[in-house]
Amino acid sequence: MSTLDQFASVFNAAAKPVYKHSAIEINKVLVITDLEETQGKLYQQSVRNFLSVVDREAEANWQTIPGNDFETVHDLIQLVEKERPDFIATYRHLHSEAWRWPYSLGEHLDVLIQITASPVLVLPHPDRKGVPEHALNDTTHVMAVTDHLAGDDRLVHYAVRFTQENETLILAHVEDEVVFSRYIDSISKIPEIDTDIARDAIMEQLLSEPSEYISSCTEMLAKERIKISVESSVTVGHRLDHFQNLLKEHEVDLLVLNSKDEDQLAMHGKAHPLAVELRSTPMLFL
Repeated sequence: MSTLDQFASVFNAAAKPVYKHSAIEINKVLVITDLEETQGKLYQQSVRNFLSVVDREAEANWQTIPGNDFETVHDLIQLVEKERPDFIATYRHLHSEAWRWPYSLGEHLDVLIQITASPVLVLPHPDRKGVPEHALNDTTHVMAVTDHLAGDDRLVHYAVRFTQENETLILAHVEDEVVFSRYIDSISKIPEIDTDIARDAIMEQLLSEPSEYISSCTEMLAKERIKISVESSVTVGHRLDHFQNLLKEHEVDLLVLNSKDEDQLAMHGKAHPLAVELRSTPMLFL
């Protein structure tokens, strides 16, 4: 057996993840603003209008933390820990004018997203201009995106939960072309392996696994009689504009992605640069 055949054998022998659906219950929602109480309640209503899907099965308990209830990060964390919501809705740069510059999420969200167990929905800042026309109306087009989709059931669970009935869920896997090119460059230095054949064979396998997983998602959701349409987007990319093009192509209303990484305290992979620069797109961080 050639070295390349051995590679192929290992790939093909790997267990293929199959999606198993589990419904996400949302009983309590916490909306965090830096507005005064009356304006905060109005903002909560706008979030509820956008996320009408949350109250689809049963009306959730929606609560608002106005700006005068907290100032520091420590104050905010204590309030969140006390409330223990099923998810949080807020926006960048609480108690700050820094939302005008695309360099961070602000100190409150930088800490909150990583420290809380609750998913955090980050919305465009209320004063931000240039938000797409389709944005903040509803969740008819939800995209779950990652560089390792196969087996990430939790990511899919939440994306399914936030997709309007009879509308579209896009499951997107983006293989990092820079990392892939580096591996192929190393393989090219092994005389026994034909680099061109290896490149094609490995890429085919890397893309087939998430594609097959997405097929299993489609089958399971149909079996569970969940009335949404599933679209597959399995691509190779790296630069931020690749993700921007995906969002524009699908007119995405909500992006769902992972923010936590077991190996580090910092935000997971592409999550932070996407969060900082895609400021007009609502994002749910898990």
